[in-house]
Amino acid sequence: MLTDTDKKLVVESWRRVVPIEATAADLFYKRLFELEPAYRKLFPPRLDEQKKKLIRMLQFIVKSMDWMDSQWQDDVAPEEDLCIVVLAMGKRHDRLYKVPEASYDTVGEALLWALEQGLGDAFTPEIRAAWTKLYNVLATTMKMGAKAGAVAMHPAQAG
Repeated sequence: MLTDTDKKLVVESWRRVVPIEATAADLFYKRLFELEPAYRKLFPPRLDEQKKKLIRMLQFIVKSMDWMDSQWQDDVAPEEDLCIVVLAMGKRHDRLYKVPEASYDTVGEALLWALEQGLGDAFTPEIRAAWTKLYNVLATTMKMGAKAGAVAMHPAQAG
């Protein structure tokens, strides 16, 4: 689980990414396709819109990190609830885009690499650890969303 310190590190490091967000998106997709060239076919020929989606989603996730543990009982609109959004994203990635579950490790590696390249020495071991925790929570939640979608489609085959 992410601590308040982890969340703060993610938020603070993201502020350094914002001025280079286009470069960060370029780095991410460059590295993703180097690691797994077959994933290129899962994306449209032009990546401009995809890169914008990536940055918007990362911005949303980082904004959600501003919620501290003490705020867990506060009301959150469904469209601002990180868990609901990420579960739905996992379902979409599974059902609509046919993203293989094995891709989550590769995507995480590409994301951390892009952050490291973009932030340089500012990407400290503590910041890497916080982003790694965050990504692992997100990937696990997306996988849960994908599985929930599969169970809803094929309840007799579940379990």
